[in-house]
Amino acid sequence: MAVDTAFWCERVRTCFTMFSKHPSSLQHLLLFGPPGSGKTTSASWLVDQIWGNRKSLMCISMNAADERSLESIRQKVFPFLRVDWRTEQETAPRFLILDECETLTEAAQLSLQTMLNAEPTDICVILICNSQSRIHPKLRQRLLKIRYDPPNRNQDVTDMVTAMTRGDLRQCARKSEMEQRLWRYLNGHPSHIQEWIHEDTTDLQMILTELLLLLDMFQIIDASLMERMNLVYSMLMDSTTLHDVMETQLIRFIQECKQKIDGVLLKT
Repeated sequence: MAVDTAFWCERVRTCFTMFSKHPSSLQHLLLFGPPGSGKTTSASWLVDQIWGNRKSLMCISMNAADERSLESIRQKVFPFLRVDWRTEQETAPRFLILDECETLTEAAQLSLQTMLNAEPTDICVILICNSQSRIHPKLRQRLLKIRYDPPNRNQDVTDMVTAMTRGDLRQCARKSEMEQRLWRYLNGHPSHIQEWIHEDTTDLQMILTELLLLLDMFQIIDASLMERMNLVYSMLMDSTTLHDVMETQLIRFIQECKQKIDGVLLKT
């Protein structure tokens, strides 16, 4: 599948490149943004990168605007979930892609909760919509949200490694929200990080996503970090987990990432 990934905004391109290289880092996704920003194309590209010519067996894709009822979900999606064509050696997830999912009825949306109970390393659910506000809150809180910027084919592709270094972040007089968070990951004192994650506007799932992007950019993802990240993510998704326990694990993960990145920066 020939796709001009330079057309995607930097955030999307980096996320999906990482997912294609490290399928074990995948979570259930909610892709949202204006029409023409590359949501459907990037989801299809990801499946193609992972499964190639076996894509038709490993992915089911539906346009919810055409089939928005609970019955459509039951008739098309559930049979796909029951049949697994992977071999014992194939560990990448199968995919369920629902485009224009904001048009699903409430009952149909809520029926997807069963699929979200599955590990994303087994079945990765990708919901696509123009506005996340029309997705049921019970679904939104269980999905890793990736926002797409309006299409701009004339936008220059910037060097993310340069943009993420400490020097560049410190020199920016006006930092973007993402840059401010990245600066906190790299420079924040543990006590300040604890205060920060208590803020109402802090999206804990976004923290995990951006930490993974940083680790991937510096090429320091290892089994230990992936294991800790998956532990923290499972705690975020489990409402029975004590908040203090989850918070401790998240801070520990941030500190471990910071130590790894510091080690790389000291060598440069």
